[in-house]
Amino acid sequence: MIKSISKILNDSMETFLPRICTGCESRLSNDELVICNDCLNDLVQVDEAAIKEEYDNQFREFGFVKDIFSLFRFEKGESIQKIIFSIKYGRRFKTAKYLGELLGEGILQNRESWEYSFIIPIPLHKVRLSERGFNQSEYIATGVKTVTGIAIDNSIIKRVKYTETQTKKHKTERIDNMKNAFGIIKKENINGKSVLLVDDVITTGSTINAVADVLMKNGAKNIFVASVALA
Repeated sequence: MIKSISKILNDSMETFLPRICTGCESRLSNDELVICNDCLNDLVQVDEAAIKEEYDNQFREFGFVKDIFSLFRFEKGESIQKIIFSIKYGRRFKTAKYLGELLGEGILQNRESWEYSFIIPIPLHKVRLSERGFNQSEYIATGVKTVTGIAIDNSIIKRVKYTETQTKKHKTERIDNMKNAFGIIKKENINGKSVLLVDDVITTGSTINAVADVLMKNGAKNIFVASVALA
């Protein structure tokens, strides 16, 4: 109930506040949605060669994830970082959903061969969820759902270990940090099913690999991954 009230208040605040760009905080024109055209033009799209390189470097050796897709290159100090940080720390929920819709369109256009039964946003631990008040990946996943029509299922897996922030950790430290971090809730819901994992940014892939590992060990058929940005 508290979480529902909080969501209503947050959505209401975003509705009645002045319409400003999530990236640069300039006022939006009537034909601009949540990100101004200048900031949208600043976003660097990730090409297929970069996506393949990321997959080969971060996912192939583990064998849990079948394929990945991402929209933009995450660059420090640029519009994409400001936008992602505004979602995570500035509660820009409409922006998260909008980026999710762009991601959904990208999936339909570039990964038409993907077949999956439902979408799973990368879960937060209950402590961090309580601290932040929301999971940004859920809002992004909602946008993906709007475009693809595939349902979201949060009942399958949860984060069972509270971990330190990954931001300043190296790849090996991130992998160690994520060991036993996730646990299955309903094995029967995943057995024989293919799923799409959704996150905001793929960095080293350690969190995603940890989730995919648990899902595959509990009978998942295929794991696909989509993110707004690629670091």
